[in-house]
Amino acid sequence: MAAAVLVSAASGILPGEIGSRSMKTKVAIIGAGPAGLTAGYLLSKEGIKVTILEADPVYVGGISRTATYKGFHFDIGGHRFFSKSKAVEDLWTEILPNDMLVRPRSSRIFYGGKFFSYPLKPFEALLKLGIFKSVLCVLSWLKARVFPIRDPRNFEEWVSNQFGRRLFNTFFKSYTEKVWGMSCREISADWAAQRIKGLSLGSAIKNALLPQRYNGDRT
Repeated sequence: MAAAVLVSAASGILPGEIGSRSMKTKVAIIGAGPAGLTAGYLLSKEGIKVTILEADPVYVGGISRTATYKGFHFDIGGHRFFSKSKAVEDLWTEILPNDMLVRPRSSRIFYGGKFFSYPLKPFEALLKLGIFKSVLCVLSWLKARVFPIRDPRNFEEWVSNQFGRRLFNTFFKSYTEKVWGMSCREISADWAAQRIKGLSLGSAIKNALLPQRYNGDRT
């Protein structure tokens, strides 16, 4: 929905003027992910000529698509569709009346022969990594707290500050680069802060060891 408004504004059309100026307007949308496709769909319904530019020569949908390999269906990453906006939910139900499947969420990371919760639960991760690796992760985290990277500029620096370099290399680096197709050094620190909210190795350890002194809940 926001993408449609942004595209309209960029083309010089106010939302209330779409109908009156639709035949005179041509709009280019960069990216055929959910936002781009939705913007194109809504604008085309108003009679506006839309061209969507997509870098992928075969697929649309961005990382929200499902790939088929040897008869099996794979989502590109552990993503689920959810929205607090009824208008957004109604739109997707309109577009995909028979293909919108509702399933209970159960996501896990398989690493070192064990399943880890996704989104990651730091204390659980330490328990399943084993004592030796966990000690190294905690030491790495302590080092990051004592000698943090000043003004982290990218995903790698921000996550390393929050969790330590070792835990970053173990869980965050390869997964993030596989999903987004770029180096963690090319992803902004602001994006990392938005995507990884509420996760803290220090808080997880405190809550597990001293549950009554903090929030009373184990993580």
